Order: sequence, then structure tokens, then C-alpha cells
Amino acid sequence: MSRIKIKQQAGFSLIELALVLMIVGLLTAGTLSVLSSQREQVSYADSNQALAQTKQAVLSFLVVNGFLPCPDTTGDGLENRTNQACEAVSGEVPYRDIGLRLADVRDGFGNRLRYVINAEATSLAALQDSAYSASFFNTGDESNPAPVFDLNTPPTASDSGTGNYAVCGSGGATCDGASQKQMEGMPIVLVSFNQRGQEMCQDRPVQEQENCDGDAFFWQGGYAPLSDQDGFFDDEIVGVSAYEIKSHYMKNHPGAL
Repeated sequence: MSRIKIKQQAGFSLIELALVLMIVGLLTAGTLSVLSSQREQVSYADSNQALAQTKQAVLSFLVVNGFLPCPDTTGDGLENRTNQACEAVSGEVPYRDIGLRLADVRDGFGNRLRYVINAEATSLAALQDSAYSASFFNTGDESNPAPVFDLNTPPTASDSGTGNYAVCGSGGATCDGASQKQMEGMPIVLVSFNQRGQEMCQDRPVQEQENCDGDAFFWQGGYAPLSDQDGFFDDEIVGVSAYEIKSHYMKNHPGAL
């Protein structure tokens, strides 16, 4: 009787298994890195959408009411005023007043947008005088909803006004009165803080500190790597100019100003 020979298959060696696991690990890491990058890109796109949608809603509020809203300082989604004047010039977006949901005024990383308005809007005297940019935020006479501001309300070509904001470009090393500006004379600035949020301003890179230190200057640069210690800059800024305020109102109320 002939014997049947069974051919034994050799298994993987430890070295071969290690190589296979290493390749699988590299492929997995690469896939996760790509997915993480794609998620970040979606989050930044969501931030841009939130800023644009909020700006449009603020201007739409102006068209209906004849004035711009004050910041929300209590977190309930409503503007806060005392004797008509704004209680603060910096706070959160009054999303309920402008017809949005809370989710609409969050950036792609879950942080609420910052809403900063003319620095003199807490002064009733400035609100009542069309020669001041603060008058954009005057609620006016309830029996006569016509706006207090007019075509000559600053900032204009001949009068930069007071209490408005400037946004520095990314090219300079500092952000101050002598810096090159992307935007100037902004009665409203909206800020998306993105990954770092808006806590612990003093611990941020210089560029991001500029967007939460309460002065008249903001820094716009888009995503950019900084020093190893600082990491990266990713704040996003949107301004609302006096020209946009006046033109938007006049398109809907011809001859009103």
C-alpha cells in the first residue's frame, strides 16, 4: 500500500507577523490622520457659515427694527439694555432677538460666537446723537421706529468716528494703530475662537490675545502655525461696516435716511 504524503504548510515567522502589523498600523494611522484633517476642515467651514449667517441676521434685524442689537450678557439669547443703553459692548450674540437658534451662533467647535459693538454704545448720550457711531444701536422712539442714525453718521470718508474697531492683517508682527489693516471703522465685530475657545485669554498666543483683550484691535489671519510653544492661530473675524449698515437699510427703506 502506498503512503500518502501530507505536505505541511509553513506558518508566518515572528518577523513576518511584525512586518504585517507594522504595515497595518501605518495604514490605520494614515487613514485616521486624513479623517481627522477632514473633520477639522468641516468644522472650520461650519465656523465660516455661522459667522456669515449671524452677520446677515443682524442686518436683517436692523431692517425690521431700525437699530442694531446690543450684546447678550446673560446667556439667554436676548440683548441686554439699561435705560436704552447697552449694558456691555462685548458679549454673546443675542440669537433669539435676531431670529436664530443657539446652534446657529456656535462655531464648528461648539463655542458661541463673540459679539462686539461700538465702544460708546453704553452711553445714552452717544446713542442719542447721530454724530456718533453708537447711534446705530439706539432703539429710537417706539411710536416712530425711524432710525436715529443717518447718512452722515460716522465712520464716513471724512470722519472715522470713535469707538469703532480695526482688524489687522496677518503680515505684521504686531497689531496696533500703525499696523496694516484689513478692516477699519467696524461698528460690529464677530469673532469665532474655534479650537481654543474663548477661555484663558492671557494664556493664548499674542495674535489670539488680540481678539479677546478688549481693546480696539483684532487680528485676522486664518489658520497658521506659530512657534512650537504657541502652536497655531485659527481665530476668524467678520466685521460689519457702517456702509453695510446704511446701504442694507436703504435698500429696504428707500429715502429713509
